Amino acid sequence: MDALRHIPQVSKLLQDFKDYPQELAKRAIREVLEQVRKEIREGRRKSLEDLKDLIERRIKELFSTSLRRVINATGVVINTNLGRSPLAREVADFIREIAIGYSNLEYDLEKGGRGSRLSHVEGLLKDLTGAEGVHVVNNNAGAVYLVLNTLAFGKEVVVSRGELVEIGGSFRIPDIMRASGARLVEVGTTNRTRLSDYERAISSETVLLMKVHRSNFYMEGFVEEVQPEDLLRLGLPLYYDMGSGSLLNLRELGIRTQEPSFVEGIKRGIHILSGSGDKLLGGPQAGIILGKREFIEKIKKNPMSRALRIDKLTLAGLEMTLRLYIRGDYEKIPTLRMLLQKPEEIKRRALRLSRKLRSLEGFEIRLVREVSRCGGGALPELSLETYCLGLRHKGLSPVELEKKLRNSDPSIIARIKDDMVLLDMRTVEDRDLTDILKALKLLEV
Repeated sequence: MDALRHIPQVSKLLQDFKDYPQELAKRAIREVLEQVRKEIREGRRKSLEDLKDLIERRIKELFSTSLRRVINATGVVINTNLGRSPLAREVADFIREIAIGYSNLEYDLEKGGRGSRLSHVEGLLKDLTGAEGVHVVNNNAGAVYLVLNTLAFGKEVVVSRGELVEIGGSFRIPDIMRASGARLVEVGTTNRTRLSDYERAISSETVLLMKVHRSNFYMEGFVEEVQPEDLLRLGLPLYYDMGSGSLLNLRELGIRTQEPSFVEGIKRGIHILSGSGDKLLGGPQAGIILGKREFIEKIKKNPMSRALRIDKLTLAGLEMTLRLYIRGDYEKIPTLRMLLQKPEEIKRRALRLSRKLRSLEGFEIRLVREVSRCGGGALPELSLETYCLGLRHKGLSPVELEKKLRNSDPSIIARIKDDMVLLDMRTVEDRDLTDILKALKLLEV
């Protein structure tokens, strides 16, 4: 406990950090001293040699932005914790252009009067999907709420028990239905629901059938579900929450999946569909609602549409992302590019980085064949062959090495497996290689 008596006063330590804003320095000093005292009492610290380094590091943390770039070396393409889908460079440039000045957000340049903000993306989405009507809100949770609140407030909505899903952030379909004012009618069982289950549940109070895509898990074995085309035969409006919001038939691009797309849903004649903009679509966070004109117009008139509307920066990002689709520039959309990468291409990138790391002292580096995931509550059944760099350090355990990389600048987020830190090269961009090399050089023995 001698170290406790040698802890300097805050006022004295402040003298060593005069070049920083004093209130910020004072906060950092107090936080560090509180942590140091705790470590001493718990027997985890015996000296104060690194005290000033800890304070300076904490000041810099407080002085820098909290939200910052990280390198995704997890292999999870749509990584919710890391911001889901990264935007294309062209999309980011366009957002910046709109952000730093004025724009015709709600101004019709041709007519010289007030316009609609959604006019910038409505035509694009109609062209891409064939939908009669289009609406866009801030996210798909908002879309689900708005559809149900508009079309089924106080009325019954029939849903399969096997589709009452929960996604990230404890978002549950039954909860959002209750909040919207719709009355949930569950049919079938967890693993099997038949058309006859829906038929028996329909009453004079039923105004909507709802199908929910199980985008973040899948079931196999003794299972059965009713397809949208069969539900349409029951004569009621059908709402399909497609979740991950794929604009394309991914099978045609070479991705082995049964993931539904907006285009396929519209062709089937589904009345209303919704999905996310920042998952498989690869754009900014948004909730996209498509379908028959009569239903979309009602949804647009709901007063909650204004509360859930997207801002100008999201709109700019969505418009430019959709224009990349219109042009067929799928490779420019990072999410699609990473999902479509061939294992040989990933292996080449891994070997390129491996060669640069050979001279590092204290590291064992291996090329590891592994599996990546789509993530983001999409394509749960899909395993993507990938290559990782497996790292072992002579002086650090895998847990300690992972923490060091996570606390580097920029942070490198990796995973641990088989007593190694793995850097999955599927989600590591070319621009990240120099930063990874720099971070590892600082850890040489």
